[in-house]
Amino acid sequence: METASTDRPPQPSDARSSASSVPTDVGDFDELYRSSYETMVRLAVAIVDTVPDAEQVVQDAFVSLFRRWATIENPGGYLRISVVNVARQVLRRRAIARRLTLRSEPVDLGFDHLRDAVRALPPSQRVLVALRYEQQMSDSEIATELGLAIGTVKSRLHRALARLREEMP
Repeated sequence: METASTDRPPQPSDARSSASSVPTDVGDFDELYRSSYETMVRLAVAIVDTVPDAEQVVQDAFVSLFRRWATIENPGGYLRISVVNVARQVLRRRAIARRLTLRSEPVDLGFDHLRDAVRALPPSQRVLVALRYEQQMSDSEIATELGLAIGTVKSRLHRALARLREEMP
C-alpha cells in the first residue's frame, strides 16, 4: 500500500474504493484506525527499530484487519497480534538478508545503549519487552495476547531484563 506524502497517516477511507468487500461498519474501523495508529507504530518501532519499517508493518496489519473485519470479535487484540507477527516477519527477513549479504552495512556512529541492548535480545524476548514497556501491558495481558502461559511470560521477561542489566553499564 502506498503512503501519501502528507504529514497525516494514510486514511483507511483512501483505500476503500479499491477494496472488493467493504465491511458494513466502516465507521468503527475508521475510529479504530485513528485511535490506534500511533500506538501501533510505537509498538512496531520497539520491535523493528525504524519508523518506515514500523509504519509498513502497521499498514499491513490494518489491511489484514480490514479484510477480516466482519468476522473478528476483538479487533484491537487482532490488530496488536498482527503488528507483532508482521514485525517478527520483518526481523526474520532481516536475519536472512544478513546471512546472505557478503558486504558489511555502514556503521551508525550514534549510540543508544539501551536500544542497542534491546535490539540484541532474541525476537521472543524483544516482543515481550516491547509489549510490557511500550504498551504498558501486564504479564497476564501479554500471556493472553500471545497465547502463552503466564509463567512463560514472567520467566522470559526476567531473562530479558537480566540480559539487559548485564549489557547496561
